Amino acid sequence: MLWVSYGRVSQEGIQGMVTNPSNRAEAVGKLLEAYGGKLISYHMLMNGNIDFFIVSDIPDDKIADVAIVNAMLVRGSGAIETISTVPAVRAEDAITQMQKAQQMASAMAYQAPTK
Repeated sequence: MLWVSYGRVSQEGIQGMVTNPSNRAEAVGKLLEAYGGKLISYHMLMNGNIDFFIVSDIPDDKIADVAIVNAMLVRGSGAIETISTVPAVRAEDAITQMQKAQQMASAMAYQAPTK
């Protein structure tokens, strides 16, 4: 399944990139490969809100492990301030989820709080 990770680089991480310019895609790729995943692409934005985003293919049964590793290993390094990982569903594949939501709405599976 495709996943998008995005986040902010810490001041320490930015200083490291200036001191030792390098393509971090290789390091990210190795981390993903350790879980049987694959790096699809790595992009730097450096706009202050989101500094990077990563597209990866990660087996569904490994995503929880990857999230914990992101929190402990990647953020723990001090180079990354925040990182979030969310599923990326292709538009044509999202129809199944839309139909499921439609069925659940018809069955009143969720009701908003009342005023």
